Amino acid sequence: MRITNNMLSRSLLYNLNNAQQTMYKLENQLSSRLKITKPSDNPVAMENALRYKSTISHVNQWKMNASEGIAYLDTADDTMATMTEVLKRAKDLALQGANGPVNEKDKEKIAIEIGQLKEQIMELANTRVGNKYIFAGTKNVEPFPKGGDTWEGSNDIMKFPVGSSLSLEISVNGRELFGVTEETDIDGNITTKVEMFQVLEDLKNALENSDIDALQKSIGAIEGQMDVVLDYRAQIGAKQNRMEAIHQ
Repeated sequence: MRITNNMLSRSLLYNLNNAQQTMYKLENQLSSRLKITKPSDNPVAMENALRYKSTISHVNQWKMNASEGIAYLDTADDTMATMTEVLKRAKDLALQGANGPVNEKDKEKIAIEIGQLKEQIMELANTRVGNKYIFAGTKNVEPFPKGGDTWEGSNDIMKFPVGSSLSLEISVNGRELFGVTEETDIDGNITTKVEMFQVLEDLKNALENSDIDALQKSIGAIEGQMDVVLDYRAQIGAKQNRMEAIHQ
């Protein structure tokens, strides 16, 4: 095979062009500080990089969800801690009214305070984090509208995704916590009863009527409500620990 001047020229131009492309690539990598600037540089490495980037994005989102979940659970725990204190105060007042040397006027004063404690519990029942009501399930409404006679929440539990196939429950079932029940009369009318509210209302009535038997019954009912709240706080504590482990 005879090597001509044209062949030598084409070979030289080809090598110069390759060298120029390599220089351009290296300069681009130096200026951008990126080894791969376009898919054609290294298709396999680019695919891996995009997959890693997507994974990192998901992990960051899961951590953000966990952070929001922790705030949600902390608020729920603080709210139920306050409920426990309110119920404890109601129990102390009930014991005072049932066993202490109290006159009728004192019982009236105690009954007034019980009414205020009931109002406080009803306000706590509508606690929210941002625009989410912590005892309303997945519905974004007040679970107990003003007056507390109806239940507008949802039994569906709110969940936050914190992993590729992991979602943790963060909301508390308000219907179960507060003891919401419904009764239908012969005419088909539905009446809602909220046990935690009703217990305090019954205690207030017992004090106003000086009904010792009803007072004794109210004490046991309040203790039952305190046990329910403590059970839910224990569940919340376990969820808090798990969320914090994910968030780290």
